[in-house]
Amino acid sequence: MLFAPFAPDAHGSSVDALIRPARAGDLPACAALSQHRNGGELDAWFGRLAVDLEDPEAHLVVAEVDGVVAGHAAARWLSVDQSLAHVVTDGWYLTGLLVDPARRRQGLGRRLVQARLDWLDARTDCSWYFAAASNPASLALHEPFGFAEVTRDFTVPGVTFAGGEGVLCVRHSFRV
Repeated sequence: MLFAPFAPDAHGSSVDALIRPARAGDLPACAALSQHRNGGELDAWFGRLAVDLEDPEAHLVVAEVDGVVAGHAAARWLSVDQSLAHVVTDGWYLTGLLVDPARRRQGLGRRLVQARLDWLDARTDCSWYFAAASNPASLALHEPFGFAEVTRDFTVPGVTFAGGEGVLCVRHSFRV
């Protein structure tokens, strides 16, 4: 299943987890989770995640439960080709959150969002996020963190959305 089922009234039990920056040794497990959810080649996922791990303008975090990577998520500076983009601008974005389906509804997604926002809040007062409109579980996950919809009429070069429509959201924080 590509996205978690949207069940706003379903709540599981929180699991004891360590949310931490990813390490090189986490990449095989992260790539396997990505391939399982999205398909594609394992090596391609490994390479994509390695870029996030090595890029100083990116932050890859993992959720570890009982010593096993149960999810991962990234935040990064995204530069877009303005001749191909529509509405979207360069900025700090939450990108890609994935939790092992067997570990959903245990609070890992919320903690992965918070870890990335903690990192972003030290860098900016404006964080962006986009998701497929067909993924209401993700949209509902991010809303309590202050993300608000900006538009559904936008284009991110190289990005397509399941169902064909995306939702661009922004969050403004106030740094002191």
